[in-house]
Amino acid sequence: MKLAPPRRLDELAEYAGREIQARLAELGSPDLDFRVEVFGDGGTRIESIASVDSLEPGCLAFATSRAYLDRVEASEAAAVILPPSMTSAAKAYLQAPAPRLVFSIILELGLALPSLVPARAEGVRFKDRDRVELGCDVIIGDWCYVGADVKIGDGCRIYPQVFIDDRVTIGEGCVVYPRVTLFRNTTLGRKVIIHSGVVIGDEGFGFNQIPDPGRGRLHHLKNEHIGGVIVGDHAEIGSQVCIDRGMIGNTIIGAGTKIDNHVQIGHNARLGRDCILAGQVGMAGSSSLGDRVLFLGGAGIVNNVSVGDDAFVSARTTVTSDLPAGAIRWAGTPAQEADREWKLIALARRELPRLRDLFRSLKKADSFDEFKSKLFEKPDKGAP
Repeated sequence: MKLAPPRRLDELAEYAGREIQARLAELGSPDLDFRVEVFGDGGTRIESIASVDSLEPGCLAFATSRAYLDRVEASEAAAVILPPSMTSAAKAYLQAPAPRLVFSIILELGLALPSLVPARAEGVRFKDRDRVELGCDVIIGDWCYVGADVKIGDGCRIYPQVFIDDRVTIGEGCVVYPRVTLFRNTTLGRKVIIHSGVVIGDEGFGFNQIPDPGRGRLHHLKNEHIGGVIVGDHAEIGSQVCIDRGMIGNTIIGAGTKIDNHVQIGHNARLGRDCILAGQVGMAGSSSLGDRVLFLGGAGIVNNVSVGDDAFVSARTTVTSDLPAGAIRWAGTPAQEADREWKLIALARRELPRLRDLFRSLKKADSFDEFKSKLFEKPDKGAP
């Protein structure tokens, strides 16, 4: 990506450091020290931003491993961004605790302006315009529907074909991308990002089973859901995520939590602050996560089960009972401490074939003495 105009390395360091500090202050940590330091010639001219796979003359890249740094140093790149544990004798460099973040902030200098433009006069359907509160500098795209008793805060960007039901509140600075559905009693905090195709506040999946044996039927009678969904400040929800509203109370997504694409969150579930849910995670109704919990792809949790603060749930793990707080890695179905689970899997892969051969020998032997001789016979070294 070309920089127009080119920038000095020290200018980029100052810009990145200032932007990151401002964002940390917005998140409630104004005193958190994040420094971007310059080593070598701060006047180095940076003409473009590039990844290690597409290095070009005059570019700035980032490296978090020795192998990547070797590639940068062998190229015509002008400079590199490194973590505190690494240095370069061949290139000018920036050093920061999170090189990828610094690289991302600098990438923003080349981003195009948002393509969203205000809808035409007839482009938005209001159920009752007098019962809608719009803040300053709000942009609503074409073909959106806005219900009654809706509040949209300052600076929000609502992209085309968004459905906003009655009694929805959207905090200031939110971005809602195309074809999002916000059902009634949904509340978004400040600076929330909702990606395309998300459905928030739909009915929960709850039914009562009434058998009719005489007719060979099992009737499923729906539970009504009159609750809502509350999404905290600075949360981000990926494409095609479904978050069901509570049966009576609210489904809650904590502030700062980030949810990847294709995630299902059931009614009355509760997520703490600063959680991460990777793609295809499933949370059953009334399950709960503490703060800073990490769920990797395809993991799941059954209903009425809780996971404590700081837990790390590995991919494809199923949580079937409460997990305690603590920075513990969990894996398997049902979830076990990961080191134990993985050791058992490794042991089974090694020993099960031997047990299979043992039982085959036992089955074929005509006597115990014959079985012992087969069991302890030495393999033929000349055998293929």
